[in-house]
Amino acid sequence: MRSRRWLRFALPFAVVAGLATMTGVAHVVQQPDPTDASFLSPTSDAGDGARLLADDLTGGGVRVIVSKGSAEAIAAASAAGPATIFVTTPGLMHPTYLNRMTSLPAEVRLVLVAPDATTLTTAGLNVPVLGPRWTAAAPRPGCATDVAVAAGPAAVQRWRYDARGYGGVRCYGDGLVEFTGSPATITLVGAADPFRNDRADEHGNRTLARGLLGRTPSVIWLDLHEREPDPDEGTGQSGEEDERSSGGDPGAEDEGGSGDRSGETGPEQDQAGDPQDGEPGEGEGDGSSAQGGNPVTDSPLARAFPPAVWATLALLALAALALAAASARRLGAPVAEPLPVRVRAAETVRGLGGLYRRAGARSTSLATLQGAARLRLAEHYGLPPDVPADEVAERVAATLGQPVLEVRHVLSGGVEDSDEELARAATTVQNLVRYVTGQQNWQQGPDEGTLT
Repeated sequence: MRSRRWLRFALPFAVVAGLATMTGVAHVVQQPDPTDASFLSPTSDAGDGARLLADDLTGGGVRVIVSKGSAEAIAAASAAGPATIFVTTPGLMHPTYLNRMTSLPAEVRLVLVAPDATTLTTAGLNVPVLGPRWTAAAPRPGCATDVAVAAGPAAVQRWRYDARGYGGVRCYGDGLVEFTGSPATITLVGAADPFRNDRADEHGNRTLARGLLGRTPSVIWLDLHEREPDPDEGTGQSGEEDERSSGGDPGAEDEGGSGDRSGETGPEQDQAGDPQDGEPGEGEGDGSSAQGGNPVTDSPLARAFPPAVWATLALLALAALALAAASARRLGAPVAEPLPVRVRAAETVRGLGGLYRRAGARSTSLATLQGAARLRLAEHYGLPPDVPADEVAERVAATLGQPVLEVRHVLSGGVEDSDEELARAATTVQNLVRYVTGQQNWQQGPDEGTLT
């Protein structure tokens, strides 16, 4: 019996834990792995590939140059003129290359897909990062940029970037931000969904991806799927390529490196006429607030705690519901229901008495008998069922010719922790009711005038 009770208690929690584990595993399996060769690859037809996007760009007259390394991409950008460097896996780049990319000429656009806080810090960008969400949300654009307006809602809000210190444009609730670096234009996209084959036709993903990469005649597609080594180690070939890409003057790269340039692209730009912190300019602002958004997820209370807290609370609520269902209990106050079968009164009394005896509830047992006695006496005297016990005691005392206090003690008194005293008190209550209702003569104790 004990083991069965334990099982009924543990089973709901085990079911909820199993469902949570299965959900987490399924989520991890469905998330694309940047180290897979197919991830956002321009030649891959897999779900997480980007063959559709590459074909769209080529069909629109955009030249797509595929690079397998950062040094190759930087060299191609230096020779291509106006171009867009599309970095699909910024977390796999070596910090040296990422820092140099943000320092490319103004005619170069740099598009980074879902960079985290560490990646942006190594790039010399002071951009606070929020997230990630469980899945990418698709809010309205909330900005006046032509690319976002043409696309409409798009699934880019998995990471959020607070780039107010750099001015620029903030769209999709900070899921997509674009600002001028030093001097390249940098675009941060909070999710890879708009560029994937299997997500291209959802929302305005395809239009947004095509618009972001199709603004220059050439797109340098960095198809990187493994972490890059340090360019200063090895044969030095990568260092020579970087030297050629920077115009052959390595000293200029060191003197005007990313550390100094990152300072130039910081909050000091506000002095040049860019909007101040907390004052979004035209086309800026949180997309969720500008276009209505979601009043629940965008509320201060929802943002005060990470999504894991709300997920934990939801799982606890489901566990409570499962426990209630497994215990066959109602959620709320007890409700009186008819018995499914008829039960003899004697069996009910014996069953209830057995429960009281097992719990040692002598006072409760006597109180049950006294309550039933008061109801029978009230009915005998024509009194309402909810009449006070004192009034019933007064009527009975007048009938018996006994003191009211003694009668009240018989009908409302307690009992000590003794089975013998409980039996005597129960017998006295039973004899009292039978005498008053005319079923038997009243029996007095050894002392005259004492109830037994």
